[in-house]
Formats: sequence, C-alpha cells, structure tokens
Amino acid sequence: MAETKEKLECKKLIVDMEKCVFCKACVAECPMRLYYVKNEELLLSKYTDGLCMECGHCVAVCPSKAIMLKELPLSEVIEIAEDVKLPSYKVLMNLIQTRRTIRQFKDEALSEEMWSKLIEAARYSPTGHNDQLVHFTVIRRPEVSKLSQEITKNIKDFIKLYEDPDKKDQLKSLFSKGMITMMKGWLPILKNVLKASDRGEDYWCWNGELMIFHGPKYIMNIVQDSSLAATHVMLAAETLGLGTCSLGLIMMAINQFNSIAEFIKFPKNHIVGYALSVGFPKVKYYRVPARQPAKITWI
Repeated sequence: MAETKEKLECKKLIVDMEKCVFCKACVAECPMRLYYVKNEELLLSKYTDGLCMECGHCVAVCPSKAIMLKELPLSEVIEIAEDVKLPSYKVLMNLIQTRRTIRQFKDEALSEEMWSKLIEAARYSPTGHNDQLVHFTVIRRPEVSKLSQEITKNIKDFIKLYEDPDKKDQLKSLFSKGMITMMKGWLPILKNVLKASDRGEDYWCWNGELMIFHGPKYIMNIVQDSSLAATHVMLAAETLGLGTCSLGLIMMAINQFNSIAEFIKFPKNHIVGYALSVGFPKVKYYRVPARQPAKITWI
C-alpha cells in the first residue's frame, strides 16, 4: 500500500489527495471502516487489500471525485443529477399493487433490447457483501419449449419410480431425502400438471421465456441475492409492458434432475436461487385483490 501526500493507494482503490477536501465522508460511510483519520490526516487501514469489498460507497459519497476503484474506473460511474426524478411513494405503490403474477403469455418473443433492460435492472440489485455472484441464464424460444418437454419427461419418470414399491432403494440412491419427502405433498399437484402437459399446455413456463438466477452453492446468501435480483426484474418488466411469474417447480427441477441441468448447460457447482417466466401478458386485470393485514411485531 502506497501513502503519499499526493495519493493513498492499495490494490483496490486510489485516493487523490489533491482533490480530497477532507470532509471525512468516506470514514463514516465505509462499512468495513477502512478509512480513518490520525493527526488530521486521512489514512487507509493496512487490511484494506483484504477487507475492501469494492462496494463503491466511498466513491459514491465523495463530493470531490477523489476516490476511484481500480476495477471500476470513474468513467464507468453513473453521476446522480441534482434534479434526478424519483417516483413518488404513490407511483411506486401503484406499480407494486398492480403487478400481478402472469400465467397467460402471448406467443411472442421478447426483443434483445427488452432482455438487456431486464438484465440491467437485475445487475443493479443489492448483493450480500457486494459479492455480485448472481448469474443469469436466459432461455428463449424455441428452446424453452424443449426444456418444458424435458421436465415433463423427468417428472413422469420420477413419479413412476416413486410409486414402484420395488424401486425404493433406487429412488433413495438417486434423490435426496428432502426431495423424496417433499414429493408426498407435491404428487397430486404434479399429476395434474402432467395432465395439462399432455393437453399441450406449458404449465412449467406458462408459454413465456425463462430467466434463471443462480450462483455458486458455497455462497451462503445466493438464494437471497437471486430473489432480490428477481424482484428488480419483476418491477422493471411491468414498466416495459411485460409480465412475470415465479417458477418454484423450475427451480426444483433444475436443482434435482441432472439431465435437466445438463440440458441447459447449468454449472455443476451452482444452485438455482430463483426462476421467472417473462413475456407479454395475454390477460388484463381490472382490480387489485385485497391482502391480509400486515403481521407486525413492534418492539
């Protein structure tokens, strides 16, 4: 780490001391408390190289553009305009309340521009410790139909195996105890789904295109990070005239069936944290259904 009158520098960031106005905003803002002041001088902790998570808060809060992350130069930083217009609470609540889970999609593909906008919204979702390790797999037409067919085949094979009393040992060798236990409650639902599939309905993806949020299994918060990214996509989709549907069965299928994971070239060390069907709604809603009162504990 280099510390001179002109700059503070480590492997991850540079502070231009000639621009620094010594406001100490970075000291108060850094979540790892890596900036500190000694003898009226701004300094960096000796642990900065190892502990800095490159969250960019110091860059964002510095009024004089004195701080730069080496991997994310200032040329890539978005300036927040003084007159930036944010939606009012009422407008935001309109978006939240009118968003519905869509299970009727038009037979129409999303444009590359729309997908780029959705992915950009997901990219700016918060992640634990700023890991930014959520990956996105997008399955478009006609591949999504092929995936649905593959899932149907695997579910049929699983049920056949599950219901055969002579195949219990084989079942236990292929699937986790949790998966087998879960199927006790899911079996009637899955049988109905298969009937719908036999009628030509795409119950797995609802005739939409598919966005899968996933990441390394060893990341403790990958499911939470994936869920946050999916929430961003759900709201962004509404502004583009699109709808979304959360797909728990798709998550289960990819995480549990190796052939399905291989079909979409899913990384072996990854786990699905969330899955969404995305498309143009074929249905219009005229009212917002009532919700139960919030369950609150005030301390």
